[in-house]
Amino acid sequence: MSRLWIQNPNRCADEYLDGIEDFIEFARRHNPGATRIRCPCRRCNNTLWETIENVRFHLVRNGMIETYSIWNLHGEQLDNASSSNATRVDNVEPIVDPNEQVMDIINNVFPFASTNINQEGEDDVLMSYEPRNE
Repeated sequence: MSRLWIQNPNRCADEYLDGIEDFIEFARRHNPGATRIRCPCRRCNNTLWETIENVRFHLVRNGMIETYSIWNLHGEQLDNASSSNATRVDNVEPIVDPNEQVMDIINNVFPFASTNINQEGEDDVLMSYEPRNE
């Protein structure tokens, strides 16, 4: 299967959209039952885990990492010549919720911020810092 579609700058082209579907089918076949997979879009860079529908959306919106032509993080086996020097990476879903990681980073950067989550699940950040007039 050709992966030249990854290089196509027109993300609305049939070739590109068909390539996304080939990738999604490949990822599903090699990760049966997974609810989230690594997102190979240019923004997530295979570091964030997303639902398959979000991955599809990200690939259309952001494009796929142009160098990701061997889908080893999605179950593709490397050939023997390449794999002798490669580190094995297991496809295991993270235990830590990415949203919690983001909130930890925000809390570390803005220690005076408190967060409230409303019923829709959207984060409202309230600043508790008020400047003093002296």
